[in-house]
Amino acid sequence: MIKLWGGLLIIMTCGCLGLMVARGYLARVEQLRHLGSGLKMLETEIRYTATPLPLALVRVGNQSGGVVAHFFLTVAGFLKKEAAVGAQAAWEGGLAELKEKGALEPEDLAILHSLGPLLGRSGVEDQVKNLELTRQLLGQQQLAALERNNRQGRMWQTLGFLLGVTLVLLLY
Repeated sequence: MIKLWGGLLIIMTCGCLGLMVARGYLARVEQLRHLGSGLKMLETEIRYTATPLPLALVRVGNQSGGVVAHFFLTVAGFLKKEAAVGAQAAWEGGLAELKEKGALEPEDLAILHSLGPLLGRSGVEDQVKNLELTRQLLGQQQLAALERNNRQGRMWQTLGFLLGVTLVLLLY
């Protein structure tokens, strides 16, 4: 009886580890999707309402979800606390937290990093163009992440449980 419970515990533990790895792939897809929609909202705020950047970022953060919402709110917080710091430094501070808490890859962060120096430094039309370009690049990253999730995410889900079964067979 103890062997049976031990074997089930091993299988479940390995399966859960596989599911956790697979969840990381899905989290990246979701965060890229939220970033794309957040940048679209920011573009709308800049283009149509001419909202100041800190307030626009707060509005976008309140409408976004998860880690991405925290990112936009962090950037807005940096801008409100230290207005002299500038949009680029606030953007970099937000990206540092997003790097810690998010599931984004370095290529995703590099795309977002390139947007920082352009925020708040040019006219409305230039900012809108830069936001559109960034959204397009993130959309391409999202498609690649979705393909990777479909391929490797499913593999890790299956591999976790198969590894658990293999360990049980080898131990008993």
